[in-house]
Amino acid sequence: MYEHRYREISAHGLPDFPFDVYTNEHHQNKHAILPIHWHNEMEMIYLVKGSALFKIENRDYSLRAGEAVIVHPGELHSGIRTESGEVVYHSIVFRFSWLSSFQKDRIQEQFIFPILDGTIRFPAFLSPDKREHDKPLEFIRNILMENERKAYAYEMNLKAYLIGLIAHLYQNDLMESRIEIKSRQGRELHHKMKSLLSFMDKNLNNKLELNQLASTINLSSSHFCRFFKDQTGMRPMEYLNYIRVNKAATLLRTGTYSVIDAAFETGYQHISYFSKWFKIYMSMTPSEYKAYYASGI
Repeated sequence: MYEHRYREISAHGLPDFPFDVYTNEHHQNKHAILPIHWHNEMEMIYLVKGSALFKIENRDYSLRAGEAVIVHPGELHSGIRTESGEVVYHSIVFRFSWLSSFQKDRIQEQFIFPILDGTIRFPAFLSPDKREHDKPLEFIRNILMENERKAYAYEMNLKAYLIGLIAHLYQNDLMESRIEIKSRQGRELHHKMKSLLSFMDKNLNNKLELNQLASTINLSSSHFCRFFKDQTGMRPMEYLNYIRVNKAATLLRTGTYSVIDAAFETGYQHISYFSKWFKIYMSMTPSEYKAYYASGI
């Protein structure tokens, strides 16, 4: 079983442990496997099964099983399947400042600060086709296994693996310099998309019309639809239903919301319409989903 997620502006993990791993399984042949979003954490996406194309800002990376992409804080990113069949990937999400020292030391100055200020970056794409990527990919797999086991003090091992990965990237000259500055037009598109995603996320429980969404970034409805489809691969209202369903799923998992309450809380006025979209994205009805999580499976 899997769940889609839309936690893009909110923090991942816990305040005292800002680290989390999400497993995403897509059994149906839906085109989008990761609608466009952004967040302030670092993210490492490791493809387990299938093939997919991940877009990070204006760069495309075609992945097959065993390969990974790394997304830096603030970057817009999304993913689509490139072949039919099941797609499975893990997302390792963490706040990079969590790896910082409490005091100003050589490690902090020489290796951590350059990543925090963006002058040095992780490699965006890792593939076993390149021998120099074997060890970084092994670090990622070890992180996933350690998080799965959750043995006593596993948190320390996770932090150690991440620091070990950084050391290895520096030692083997695999770090990258800051990517070229976007054009003025690119910066404007980036800003518009972030503003729009934030507006949609904050107003999920309100009635949102197409012309209202278009007006938030000063576009006509027709131009807005083309812009949104170009940027996300989805129609505006299709995407809105996607994030509403994800919010409703989060509420249902708490066990304190009824199906009706979860629907109203996320902007749905008609249960039948809510159930239709919920089943499209979660492959089960809201009632089945609530019962599944209540069972503790």
